[in-house]
Amino acid sequence: MDERLRQLSLKARILGLMYDKALPPSIRIIFQQADAAARPLSDHELRVICRFSTVDADNLQRLQSKTQEIVTSAKNRLLEKDPSLNLPDGALYPTARAEACWRDCWHFLRVTIYAVAAGRPAFTHPGGVQGLSDLYRELAVPISSMALAIGFLKAEAISDYSTYASPTDASILKEALLHLEQMIQQLYPNDPSSDAEDPL
Repeated sequence: MDERLRQLSLKARILGLMYDKALPPSIRIIFQQADAAARPLSDHELRVICRFSTVDADNLQRLQSKTQEIVTSAKNRLLEKDPSLNLPDGALYPTARAEACWRDCWHFLRVTIYAVAAGRPAFTHPGGVQGLSDLYRELAVPISSMALAIGFLKAEAISDYSTYASPTDASILKEALLHLEQMIQQLYPNDPSSDAEDPL
């Protein structure tokens, strides 16, 4: 990765929970450390945060354990809808481009789970969102395909979590994923192709 892309990647941190002054400092530090390491929350961290928010930690841990499975399901649905994406001249060709898309989806679901743990559906940071927009423009990321992938990710995660979470907790996830989906669609506000069909 060249220096410019490295700098853009550092700025493309969409999580804003560490700046939310309504959260206790101890919880903001957990979010800062976990996001800096680009990792899921540990069981202990989840329980600390969920004690504050009253979200059920066991159910959220169950969802977090399924993140790769959910991303794979979203991938399969997207490619079923448009198999040409993986072909030469497709939006997700070559393989490295597709892998980057699904890696981003995994990270998007990761930080969405942070948001649910805190009970804060509006979890993004404007500076990080602008950084992501700059990075995606530099890499010529096909935003319409990414938005559609996020739509399928939203549908898969909500479908799974709703089977065992309380209606209140499931609603937080739905709101957080909708917030994420709208953020992605607004990265290229003048691009009509970014208004992807909602799979739900």
